[in-house]
Amino acid sequence: MTIEYSFSPSELDYKAKKCSRCFYIHKHNKINPGDRPPPVFSSFDAVQKPYFKKTNTKSWCDDLPDGEIMDSNELPGKIVSEGLVDDKQRKFILAGNPDIVIKFKDKSFGIVDFKTTVISLDKAENYRFQLEAYAQIFSSPGSTKKAKTPKLSPITHMGILQFYPEEITSHTDHDCDLKMKTSYSALNRDESGFYNYITKLIDLLEQPNIPSFNKDCNFCNFTKKQIDLGEHQNEK
Repeated sequence: MTIEYSFSPSELDYKAKKCSRCFYIHKHNKINPGDRPPPVFSSFDAVQKPYFKKTNTKSWCDDLPDGEIMDSNELPGKIVSEGLVDDKQRKFILAGNPDIVIKFKDKSFGIVDFKTTVISLDKAENYRFQLEAYAQIFSSPGSTKKAKTPKLSPITHMGILQFYPEEITSHTDHDCDLKMKTSYSALNRDESGFYNYITKLIDLLEQPNIPSFNKDCNFCNFTKKQIDLGEHQNEK
């Protein structure tokens, strides 16, 4: 099966929704504006995961049943789908690194992302296609050169566990204790909606011309300058 397109789950809700022009250029020209979150968010993540890995997921919120975070020896670092097809039978694959994968005691599974963010009851809607993409990978697993992706079924829960700084409760001259408010935002699966979205993205990528300049996008100027620079250098 010849794969025509490849998507990472993380780009589906962020890059693709932010600006169609920049997404088109990113996929065709491999130009990335480098808009990564500040390193402090990775530091939060590195502290949160080890703590919650020792807990029962039922303690996180009432929406989750008894379960535990899967170990790294149960999952490869990178997971990939087998060849999939969109609503127009065009081939694509999904590949990425999931945040939290949960194995529930009833032998079902869950996919959760940890986000340090302003808390919202419908926060998971912002990550709908990312979470469903991981569910699709585990439902139709493929393999990388290093490891095979396990098949996990059924995926019964998806959502975002949110963290937001609330208050400092104590301090010394070297550190402080920070209390964070947490909230879980659940998301229902929607496979047909996911494949409809992928179909629209591939429609976009198959357009012969770059989408119109987006005056409201901070990165359109960046990508335009990079392309102009590349064309100027090729003319020399």
